[in-house]
Amino acid sequence: MVFLEYDVDAEFPTRFSIWWAAFNDYSATLPLVMVDSGHQITNGYENFYTVYKGMVEASLLRPPGAALEASVWRENNQAKFYVYVQNLTGITLSTSLNSATLHGLVYEDIHAGVTDRYVRAAVSTSIDNLEPNASATFTFETPDLLGVNWDNLHYLVLVDYIPPGSGGAHDMLQAARAIPVTGPFAIQPDQLSFFIDPSDTPNPTKLLAIQGASFLSWLAMEDIAWLSVTPPNGSIETPPAVSINTSLLSPGVQQGVITFTTMDGYFTKDVPVFVYYGSIKHHYLPVIGR
Repeated sequence: MVFLEYDVDAEFPTRFSIWWAAFNDYSATLPLVMVDSGHQITNGYENFYTVYKGMVEASLLRPPGAALEASVWRENNQAKFYVYVQNLTGITLSTSLNSATLHGLVYEDIHAGVTDRYVRAAVSTSIDNLEPNASATFTFETPDLLGVNWDNLHYLVLVDYIPPGSGGAHDMLQAARAIPVTGPFAIQPDQLSFFIDPSDTPNPTKLLAIQGASFLSWLAMEDIAWLSVTPPNGSIETPPAVSINTSLLSPGVQQGVITFTTMDGYFTKDVPVFVYYGSIKHHYLPVIGR
């Protein structure tokens, strides 16, 4: 459970409008408090401990309506999100049908207001026709985050919608922390070199490692006949093996490229492969010269 503080004068329309959508009046008193995107709201002075505790306990008893996994990384002064969503409800989630929306929140550990969790950005993207039990991936980013301490930033994602019969109030299906990564998709090593003597064992192989979001899957495409990847696709936990068909090599130096693409098409990485095929002299240490 995470409590976040929003500046009421900041431009976070995707969150403030959701509070007002659940409020059946025109005048409210700060603080405006919301649990589960409007499933429960309150405002003004009251017995804060008792009321807020009851709202939290009621929320924790509710089953999730979505499964979420998320990664986030910094690019210049933006935070970029890569998110996996699975619909666990019995209805289709769609912005046009029920305002289904994926949100990304950035908050800083700083005592800028009343609490130590101060929201610096609230961004969102639409969900279109995500049927029951179906899943999809999404990417979106914040505006430039200026005047913040990046080491103190934290990231959340959440899915909400307007359930049938709610009268306009939104409800949250699930929320999760976005895990900071150096980038959404990387291959290690980022290039390969083979030195092959015709007398060597044919078809030498080297392994690559896929790095990135835990939920990603990938597809590999080679640009030349002597180069192959096994398996040709897989999950992040599936290390691809790069093999060289020596029967198709020409003498000397040659180069090929393997293009790795995430299955959703969001990210692509090229891995150059350099091969020398010919007579190789092997020298073994120590080498003593005079």
